[in-house]
Amino acid sequence: MTQRAGFQPVSQATQRERVELILGQLDELPTLPAVAARLLAVTSSDESSLGDVVEIIESDTALTAAILKLVRRADLGVRSKAMTVPRAVTLLGFNTVRNAVLSVQLFDAFSTPDENRRATATRKGIWQHSLAAACAAEAIGELIGGSGLGGEAFVCGLLHDIGKIALDACLPKSYARVTERVERQYTCICDVEQEIFGLDHTAAGKRLVERWQLPQAIGECTWLHHQSPDALPSSVVFNQLVRIVHLADNLVRREGIGFSGYGYVDDVDELAGELGESAEGLAGVLQRLPERMEPFQELVGLDDGRGRREYTASLVTANRQLAQINAKLVAANRRLEVRSACLAALENFTKRLSERDQVSDVCVAAAESICALLGAGRALAFFGEASSRCIYVGCSQVPDQRRVDSIIDLGESPDTTQVELIRSIPPVQGFVAAPDGCRIIWQRCTGMHPGDPLWILPLMGGQAVVGGVLIAAPERTLARFLSAPTECKALSAAMWPALMSAKARNESERTNEELLDLNRRLTAARKGLVRTRSISMIAAMAAGAAHELNNPLAVISGRAQMELGRCPDEESARTLEIIIERTREAAHIVTDLMSFAKPEPPKPVTCPLPDLLEPLCQHWRAGSSLRGDQLSLSLADRQTAVYADPQQLRQALDAVVSNALQATKRETARLNINSPSCASDETVRIVVEDNGVGMTHDVLEHAIDPFFSGRPAGRGRGLGLSRTHRLLEINGGRLRLESTPKVGTKVTIELPARPPTS
Repeated sequence: MTQRAGFQPVSQATQRERVELILGQLDELPTLPAVAARLLAVTSSDESSLGDVVEIIESDTALTAAILKLVRRADLGVRSKAMTVPRAVTLLGFNTVRNAVLSVQLFDAFSTPDENRRATATRKGIWQHSLAAACAAEAIGELIGGSGLGGEAFVCGLLHDIGKIALDACLPKSYARVTERVERQYTCICDVEQEIFGLDHTAAGKRLVERWQLPQAIGECTWLHHQSPDALPSSVVFNQLVRIVHLADNLVRREGIGFSGYGYVDDVDELAGELGESAEGLAGVLQRLPERMEPFQELVGLDDGRGRREYTASLVTANRQLAQINAKLVAANRRLEVRSACLAALENFTKRLSERDQVSDVCVAAAESICALLGAGRALAFFGEASSRCIYVGCSQVPDQRRVDSIIDLGESPDTTQVELIRSIPPVQGFVAAPDGCRIIWQRCTGMHPGDPLWILPLMGGQAVVGGVLIAAPERTLARFLSAPTECKALSAAMWPALMSAKARNESERTNEELLDLNRRLTAARKGLVRTRSISMIAAMAAGAAHELNNPLAVISGRAQMELGRCPDEESARTLEIIIERTREAAHIVTDLMSFAKPEPPKPVTCPLPDLLEPLCQHWRAGSSLRGDQLSLSLADRQTAVYADPQQLRQALDAVVSNALQATKRETARLNINSPSCASDETVRIVVEDNGVGMTHDVLEHAIDPFFSGRPAGRGRGLGLSRTHRLLEINGGRLRLESTPKVGTKVTIELPARPPTS
């Protein structure tokens, strides 16, 4: 039967519709030949006689010739040429006659002229496998239950793969695709049949056996012969026959006789043991199998006159299939070796990482892992983003050479940015020849030209290339991995997240550091702003108070002086003098308040530091009676100059030194004045250190606040450091205090070294 035009075993219809279409075609196959059906019925009945069988055979001339030929072919000790059908049936027995007739009838029913030699060979191979399974099942059945069970087992074995014959007859072109794929991929024929047809040969055979109304035992063996014994449904009636056919099918498949398309073979010795048969008995079955098959092969024309050579050819085919399997196993083993090596490299890469790694550290780990994978000398990994000209680079460490890990800039020109470098790398998974642009990176980082070809494992971020791992090595070093892109994909897939994680972590750390520094500056600025506003408010208040106090003090002082000229007695004169003196002191306080509140605008000039400090030191030594070793001056560079108002700077320094002297004991006082700045600095620092009593934390917090003093009441007005701070502030400088109780105080004055640039 030819394949129907327009049949497409693809998803043009639902699976159910496709199955029903195929089953409908099975129903159009020829019915079981009448002679075979009658013979099956007769030989299965206890009431049948020898004459019934002889009558069936004699009704068909071809069957008569076949049975007589079978008698002459069999070794029965018969030499007479005058052989009749009744005598032949008697000599052969019901089972042998039935098996021979059934074989001939079935083979003739499904034998149609076919110009496709491959299809013919496939169907012939299926018949050879079925006949071998039938003979093996008969022999196993005879060992277990005698000739009666053996005869039934033969019929079941002969028909166990009738579904393949039926599918091949209905859909020859589609079934040719099935067999071709099975032979090419060495996969299970049932899976391929299900994929193409929606049902396999067991279901098709069951449908055909039911249509032919054959005994239930044949239907169960046809349907369940691939099921392992422990998986058989409890409803199976002929369990023993199914298991015998299952064992025979596996035994014949193991020996490679005919075409089965079912690569997996169960343990036949174990299956035989479950049936109560020994391995030795099974070996005897296998040894006599060619002898059992030979007469039936002659009857149906499968031997082509070659006899036992057919069995040898099957063994050759089996060996060829085993060679193909072995080649696939070798290839699979090589892939497993590559996969194992890649997994080891991935584990090596992961072990080299830590939570504190920079991006360049991850690049180094990637490079060293690739070196270990390939057993090569040196590798280099790089990673970058398309928006930047800079890339992160890490190079594996080489003995006697330092490790390279850095960020490099590929140049200012857009043509040489790493954007162009990344774009030149092919987005593939696995090692490929590196583009010429990668040589720039290699040469910059290693300082040498690659002597061997340069290869690259692209690092993929999604669908885009974000970097790569370079290695200079001969092609033979990478031979296993050049043909294994899938195995190398895991390396690339693991390295990119590690790089991104390190980059994100580093950016987070930098952001945190910047935020912390910004917060520190903001806090300092806020404190400075609060202090400046407070000082401004106090200065405004002091200016108002000074203005209001000047007039009353002038009146009091003037009246006292007038009364002093007319004073009649000495005691009253003394009182007036005291009033005049106190009003003068009050006037001085007012003057101090005014100078703090509204200092004179500075007149800054460039003043060499030695010209400023050396006269002041002499003045301080003379005014304090300190020895030369108690008050020292040291300048880092005598060319250093400050840009400030000299008079206001002297006032500020006087206040600082005065506080220092008051905080120390004269006999043990040590005062050091130095300038550690260099002439090239934008800022000049003047440091005054003493070994006095120091200041507590609370005193240090308020030391420059106006009207605050850490000394006992009545010993100061608390304007010394606050006035110094204000004078330095209006000259573009600032004041910093460091102090430790019982150790001393360090005052740092910072001033501009040159005029501000506009």
